[in-house]
Amino acid sequence: MSVFGKTSVNILGDALLCPKCGENYLHHRNTTIFQRSEDDKLTTVIAQSGHEVQATPFPSADTCNPSSRRNGILIEFLCEFCHYDYGDDVSPDGEIDLFQLAIIQHKGNTFVEWL
Repeated sequence: MSVFGKTSVNILGDALLCPKCGENYLHHRNTTIFQRSEDDKLTTVIAQSGHEVQATPFPSADTCNPSSRRNGILIEFLCEFCHYDYGDDVSPDGEIDLFQLAIIQHKGNTFVEWL
């Protein structure tokens, strides 16, 4: 666990491990970047989905920025081992097996955690 109450990141050598099954066959997918000066009332959200990118300013309180005061990044991952049929985001138990890795800036420190 971390100071933010999320799951710590595990690696094997240089490979990121799935937070659910511990395997290292992860595929990164969509990415969201939160650009915010310290305690600014607006956050620019840069969201990538497939081949599309949008940059939109939002009131900071209305975003899902993993950092409560500054910048943050969310990267969506799919695990081949948790995944039922590659290209289908539902496992045999009916759960959607997408995970978000958060890079969080907080008081001059950078944290990397699974949400």
